[in-house]
Amino acid sequence: MSKVLTIIEYSIVIISLSLMSILTFANVVSRYIMNYSLSFTEEVTVNLFVLLIFTGAAIGIHRGSHLGFSLLYDLAHKKIKMILTVLIGMITIIIFSLIVYYSFDTIQFQMMVGQKSPALGWPLWIFSTGLFIGGMLCLIRSVQATINQVSKLAKEGGA
Repeated sequence: MSKVLTIIEYSIVIISLSLMSILTFANVVSRYIMNYSLSFTEEVTVNLFVLLIFTGAAIGIHRGSHLGFSLLYDLAHKKIKMILTVLIGMITIIIFSLIVYYSFDTIQFQMMVGQKSPALGWPLWIFSTGLFIGGMLCLIRSVQATINQVSKLAKEGGA
């Protein structure tokens, strides 16, 4: 499952970044050559950026490459490390659960009222789906990272 999720995450990042680059380049060329701005590119690019950031965060969580101040954690006794790991994991899981819940709620509301995007006239829920997908990836990776860290500490004799 983890390998499939990694492939999905990297695919989303590659596709999002590629589309953002192409659309932004096309808009710049259009503005300077034809003196005409492609207004829809901003709408699509901003929403792809949200998806890209959350997917990148999920990749960072999976790799354990998120920034952190670990001096106190590194100096702590193994039981304190276990408590901190579980506490931090639970807080992270709660935050991403709220993001997933409220983004899903927003998608449902946008579908119900039929909101459309200003430039393209597309259903707005299409763009909000990026936040939901990214939040789900971060939630899954946070659960995995917490379980892995707790298991690692337990093997070291921290339980």
